[in-house]
Amino acid sequence: MATMKDISKKANVSLSTVSAVINQSAYVSPALTNRVMQAIKELNYKPNAVARSLKKKRTNTVGVIVSNLSNPFYPPLIEGIEDVSFNNNFNVILCNVSNGHKKILTYLELMLEKQVDGLLLANIANSEDLNEVEKSGLKYVLINRKPSFYDKNFVGVNNPLSSELAVNHLVRQGYKRIAFLGGDLGINTARERKAGFMSCMTLNGLDIDPMLIFDGEYSLESGYTNVKKMIEQVEVLPEAICTASDIIAFGVIKGLRDSGIRVPEDISVIGNDNNSFSENFLVPLSSIDHSTYDMGKISMEFLLEMIKEKDETRARQIILTPSLVVRESCGYKKNKIDKLY
Repeated sequence: MATMKDISKKANVSLSTVSAVINQSAYVSPALTNRVMQAIKELNYKPNAVARSLKKKRTNTVGVIVSNLSNPFYPPLIEGIEDVSFNNNFNVILCNVSNGHKKILTYLELMLEKQVDGLLLANIANSEDLNEVEKSGLKYVLINRKPSFYDKNFVGVNNPLSSELAVNHLVRQGYKRIAFLGGDLGINTARERKAGFMSCMTLNGLDIDPMLIFDGEYSLESGYTNVKKMIEQVEVLPEAICTASDIIAFGVIKGLRDSGIRVPEDISVIGNDNNSFSENFLVPLSSIDHSTYDMGKISMEFLLEMIKEKDETRARQIILTPSLVVRESCGYKKNKIDKLY
């Protein structure tokens, strides 16, 4: 296996010049750089990553911990993270915790063993988990979710505005009786999206029927179960349904169709987050786009800034602006339908 000394001899340069080229630690003229790089190529030299990390006090590796990889929210987010990582010669260790506290502890130990330079935590906002992250001493950025009153490094979307955009779109189409199917109120995104729905309905002078408000989980099963409950419990069904996420909307549409209710002919449905499956769902889903790729990209850029700074960087919270995406699931207002028997 070739060594730096072999490169030095082959290129006819000093060992310090070879080191400067490989580690990019000092200026080397283009001519000498080309000679060193040509020797590296001819000798098929592979730098010792461990030795380089000890010298530079960095491993050029970051950990990414996500809550549930089965959620279609994640592919564009991770793509944004990896694009920035690749362009900056960083490697990514991806861990899926499935919302398990023990898994987070295990993965944090792994990150410390691997001497990662920092962490990105997507939808990991439990106070107990964050306490463990703080104890690790690693630099980190939260993505998409954060605890109440959290004032440290975070990249997310304007959640209240996302629901407001959805409600205003439905109102412009003439809908007045609008239901809301949300997520777990223990999560800040669910609370903020519900709050945005409620405030926008009030601002538009519309009545909020408590029988049409359901909290649940960010899952297809939750959307399906809650819309079936609604169909059983209310006398007059809504004209439209606003949901806290696209995956909830998928369950809602399936539940409506299984009950013989057409979307959008009988009831319109709008999602929230515009995940990668929404455009090609059974009924192409209108949604609110969160620029999820950009969320991942900006988060990684933010973390790299923190890693490269010797001193602590000032805490920042970057909030992205969502946008409306209209597809077939929000048709123009039809005659409202009564409970089907």
